[in-house]
Amino acid sequence: MTVSLCLIVRNETAYLRGCVESARPFVDQIVIVDTGSTDDTIAMGWELADAFCEVPFDGDFSAARNEALVRADGDWILFLDADERVIASEGKKLLEFIDSVDEQVLGARLLRYNFFATGTFYTGRELKLFRNDGRIAYRRKINESVAASIAEAGGTVTPAPVVMNHFGHCRPIADREAKAYRYLSLMEDQLREKPQDALLVGYKALIKRTLGHFEEAAELSDRSLALDDASPIVWLFRGHVLRSLGKDGEALEAYQKGLDVDPGNAALHNMAGVELMVLGQHADAGACFTRARECDPQSLHTDINQGLLAQAAGDWHAAIACFQRAGDANPGFYHEEWAGRVERDPYRAFYAETPLGYAGLGYHLGYCRERANGSLPSSGR
Repeated sequence: MTVSLCLIVRNETAYLRGCVESARPFVDQIVIVDTGSTDDTIAMGWELADAFCEVPFDGDFSAARNEALVRADGDWILFLDADERVIASEGKKLLEFIDSVDEQVLGARLLRYNFFATGTFYTGRELKLFRNDGRIAYRRKINESVAASIAEAGGTVTPAPVVMNHFGHCRPIADREAKAYRYLSLMEDQLREKPQDALLVGYKALIKRTLGHFEEAAELSDRSLALDDASPIVWLFRGHVLRSLGKDGEALEAYQKGLDVDPGNAALHNMAGVELMVLGQHADAGACFTRARECDPQSLHTDINQGLLAQAAGDWHAAIACFQRAGDANPGFYHEEWAGRVERDPYRAFYAETPLGYAGLGYHLGYCRERANGSLPSSGR
């Protein structure tokens, strides 16, 4: 089986080369579509790609992505963003997966870690890998996906045992806020066409939350739930919004209601554990983190949350073991950018799939090591 790496890019000189180099060892073709760069991305694209073209962007992300698909000749498509990276150890797992997966499986979701400059993160299972099949194409102008076309083709989508990293949130806050407002504008266009799209309404609530528009986020969350209270993702989004409002008990209830719908949802188990930790119910929190890892063995961050429980209990050696396991499995957990740390970004922590006080793996591991060897006083932070 062969793999084509596909990207659509615009002004990505800071990230594009790193993305391509992370995937090059296990892909057979690189396809890059530029949507209007004004920096050196075009020259870099010509250098790096086996197939390169420029396409004017008209506000439709699916159209741009589909331009890449028609130029791909691999058996499978790996569609990445320029600020994403495949962990070195995961390429072999990806190839083993596509060589062994059932024919009815047309797509796969990779577990993506989205990192901030502070070392905080959130996760998501993203449909990044799918067969190169003429029936499969992206749909929707924003929040674009091939999921609908895979379903129409009679195929299935399954989780792949592959982890990847995304560093787009490490960009300066001005860039991130500008992107958020662009997305909101495109969402408004799409919601005019599909006002009953519960997931899109819920996603809009999350963006409003991270821009500090909490009342509007709550109203959108209510609307999303009214449209579809049988979606575990809607309940997950609901919990995230309530958490940002400081309503930890209600957030826990939302995550638990999501689990009533989907008992095997690792993200919901993890977030229920986070809220239980915040509420002081540490034993129950630990059980949730264990269950999350059982549901999705790629949920490496459960080791971090278990480590935080051990740190809170003063069990320094157990905490160190948990933190080291997480860092060994994904070195991205150590990623920090100090320019980003000193930016004023009061809402960034609301993304975190840890307690809001999480300070990055490097800090917690270093602190526990110092406490374990007696280098810090017992009252030290």
